[in-house]
Amino acid sequence: MINLYKADMRRIKSNPIFIIGCIIAFLVTFVFTKNLIGLTGSFEMMGTEGRMYFVSIAIMAFFTIFVPLYTNMEFRYGVIRNKLVAGYSQKEVYLSHLLGHFTALAIMTAVYIVAGILGGARDFGKLFGPCVIYIISICGYIAVMMLISFRITKMVIVSIFAFLVLNFNYSAIMFGNFLISFVLKGIANKIGIWIYNMSPFGQWMVWFYKMAISPEDFTNPGVPAQILISVGTTLIMMFLATAGINKRNLK
Repeated sequence: MINLYKADMRRIKSNPIFIIGCIIAFLVTFVFTKNLIGLTGSFEMMGTEGRMYFVSIAIMAFFTIFVPLYTNMEFRYGVIRNKLVAGYSQKEVYLSHLLGHFTALAIMTAVYIVAGILGGARDFGKLFGPCVIYIISICGYIAVMMLISFRITKMVIVSIFAFLVLNFNYSAIMFGNFLISFVLKGIANKIGIWIYNMSPFGQWMVWFYKMAISPEDFTNPGVPAQILISVGTTLIMMFLATAGINKRNLK
């Protein structure tokens, strides 16, 4: 398992898409945090920390593309089949890939943080909590992408499902804002808030709204609940991805 993980990390770190993604993450975070493009109005009023957090949503978009694409390439070029021939199980291959993507997320997050600091973000007390919670939620999102890309080996179908998941995240949150604000009451409202926070986009919105727009947190179930939701999502996706997978016959 350790050797599988090391091999995956060598391939991920040398992957041109990941390298370009990290470079873009650095440049975009630095430019937006420092506001080198001179945007005014609400964007300027966010402050450096608010602007830095604002661009973090791009991390979710990147892994929507990278996880399915990288995993499908591993299938397409026979890398996964070679690992199976070498005696590893499909579950072991899946877990090494998942851990590799989690590490890639940590690397990109480190690049993002360095760029934000260089861009002028200094209030770590304000940034630390939201960033950590959001990154944990992205782990759940990566697990969703891994479920899709490890169970479906055709690139076109994987791409369609990945796009649908991303679009559903956005649409559900926009609709969820309306429901939680104006329709759902009592217990239904609390359940709606938990469902809202199952999406990393939802958790991003919770903290972005609080940091940059208003201290009101009508969609925030609390930090422990957000972490529990994200960890639970990750574990459920891992179970669905690995259940009976060793019996699958890869052609």
